[in-house]
This record gives sequence, C-alpha cells and structure tokens, in this order.
Amino acid sequence: MDVSGNTSKASSVVAAICILVYIAAIAFGATRVIIDMGERRNQAEREFSDLSDRASSSAVFLGFMSEAYQETIRDFLNASSVLMGIIITSTGGEFAFERQPGSGIVWAGNSPRFRVGPGIPSEAFNMPLRIEGQRNVRIQANYSYIDYDLFQRVLRNTLMVVLGALLVAFVTLLVEMGGKRKAGRSRAGTSNWKARPAVQEEDSMFAEVESEVLNEETTEENTKEGSPQGLYSPRGNVGWESYTQDRLASELHRCSSFEQDLTFLVMSFRGSLPVYRQFTDEAVSFFYMRDLIFEQGKDGISVILPNMGLEQGMSKSEEFRSRIIAKLPESFKGRADLCIGLTSRAGRLVDAKRLMLEAFSALEKALVDDVSRVVAFKSDPEKYREFIRQSSRNS
Repeated sequence: MDVSGNTSKASSVVAAICILVYIAAIAFGATRVIIDMGERRNQAEREFSDLSDRASSSAVFLGFMSEAYQETIRDFLNASSVLMGIIITSTGGEFAFERQPGSGIVWAGNSPRFRVGPGIPSEAFNMPLRIEGQRNVRIQANYSYIDYDLFQRVLRNTLMVVLGALLVAFVTLLVEMGGKRKAGRSRAGTSNWKARPAVQEEDSMFAEVESEVLNEETTEENTKEGSPQGLYSPRGNVGWESYTQDRLASELHRCSSFEQDLTFLVMSFRGSLPVYRQFTDEAVSFFYMRDLIFEQGKDGISVILPNMGLEQGMSKSEEFRSRIIAKLPESFKGRADLCIGLTSRAGRLVDAKRLMLEAFSALEKALVDDVSRVVAFKSDPEKYREFIRQSSRNS
C-alpha cells in the first residue's frame, strides 16, 4: 500500500481548497468594502443636497450666519454619518464646521481648508446658495467614503477565515509527515497501517451584541407659558409650538419662489404619550432637521417637509409610524396610538394659516378613524377658489 502517495494527494486537494478559500474570503471582503463606499457616496450626495436646501431656507427665518443658523448647520452635521466638515464662504468671510475637532478641517492662517488623506475624496461637494441680501455665497462639504468600523470587521472576519484555512492545511501537513515516518519504519507487506481520522475543524462565530441605552431626560417646562426661551424647547429639544406658523410661512414663501411643493404634517396620540423626549429624538433622527420640527400640544409634534409632495409625505408618515413602533415597543405597545394628518401646497399660493387648518382637519379624522391612522387632506381647486373669494370679501 503506497501511503505516501495517498497522503500527498490528500494534501494537494486540501491546499487547493485552502487557496480557493483565501481568494473567496479576500474577494468577498473587498466587494463588501467597495459596495459600502458606493453607498456612502450616494448617501453623502443626498445629505449634501438636503444641507444646501436647509442652509438656504434657514437663512430666511433665522438670519444668515446668526447663532441659531450656525446651530442648525451643526445639528445637521452631527446627525450625518458620512459628512465630516462644512465650509460656507461669502463676502463676509469663511465659516467652518466639523463633526469632531481636527477630523475634517485644517486652517491655513484664518482660512479653513478641508483635510486630505486616506478615505477622503480629493474634491469636496460644492454648490452656490441663493440667499437674499447676500452675494457669492457657496457651501462646500467633504465626507469619508470609508466606514472604518465596517472595514475593521471585514478585515477581522477575512483574517479569521484565512487563519482557519491555514490551520486545516497545517494539520493536514502534520498528518502527512506522521504517515511518512510511520511508513519508513514499517516493513513491506508486514505493516498494518491505519489512517488517522481526518481532523474536523469547526468554525466559531462571535456575535456582536449592541445594546442601546435610551436615557429619558426630564426637564421642567418653561415657567412663563407663551414666552419661549431660545430656539428649542427644553422638554422635547425641538422648536417651540409658537414658532410653527412663522416658520411655515417662511418655507411656503421659499418653495413658491422656486416652484417647489411642500408638505405639512401634524401628529398626535390616542391616550397619553409616556416618553415625549425619546419620541422627539426619533423624529429628529428620521426627518434630519431639528429646526423644521415643532411641539404640538401636550403629546404631539408638527413637521415641515419642503420639496416633498403629498404622496411622498404619506409614505414618509407611514415609514415613521412603523419606525416608532419598532424602536419604542415597550413605550407604545397597547398604550398609545400615533395618528397623523397632513396636507401639501400642491401648486397653490396658500398661506400658513390655511395649510395648518387643513392638516389639523385631517388629524381630527385620523383620531376618530378606526382603520386609517394616516389621513391626508386633498385640496379641491373649486372649494379653494371659493375660500379665497370669501376671504377677499371679509377683508
């Protein structure tokens, strides 16, 4: 019996399999990283487009480069997972924002420049801003196209697969060497060699468990009701309810100037809401811009969605409602029922008061409807013209 010939054949097969495993693991890891890079590029483009719209619209309501305006830009940057730094240039100077100090911006004297290096594109996003009273205003942003956490996980998993294949190849080599030594010591026809049982390796998988700790912050309501202090309410860390109509009027003016649609939605609950701050934090995380979300009554909020039609607004509302139920199941299951009413500009020259009336009318129907929790107000052109005529007579 030719033992050395059999073991050499087995080791060749194992070596070929190990090489295929190496190639497959490296190819899979590289593909995963490349796909993620493309997704991050697309996400950065979408967020930069939203940032440009917010930077233009916020200037109308808050004042260009006011403290509240800069806080809005910082909130957007902190909510982003890909954008690293933002530079806004105007005739009045250059203003720089970055998510972490030193991560996206370097300074050459008093002039900010984007940091260059591995994982950062050589060219930043660049777009002009249309701001009344300001000339030559541009906004730029850079981003990181490599998710280093994902890159480390892929590298670690690929290394584990390669080490596992190397271990199998090493054990096979030891078995072959042992068989050759035993065959050399035995005599022809008298040895009674038994092949060692094949060593089976079990791949061990390590599951990473991430737990989110939601800390509910309890703050006292403003002692002077009707006199808000600052841009955001301490109870929900979103806009004060009294700011809603003015900001909606500003956004309507901007959208009508650019012939864009706008959706306004109002949310409320059947019953009482146990964790208002967690709910508003989820709303900010989902709708991105904190300055377009406002408190509404005791347990509700209202949201302005510029450049969005009614159908897309309904889809967004349903998606947010499902997210809330999934994110906060212990707080909402069987205790509160989220209802949403919404309306849109739909090409009309409608004022903020009228749009709010339509959204609240839709919300009232949602609160009494046992089937649909999201109700949209669809405008009737004839009834709207009649409303305009009556308003003109009354004035």
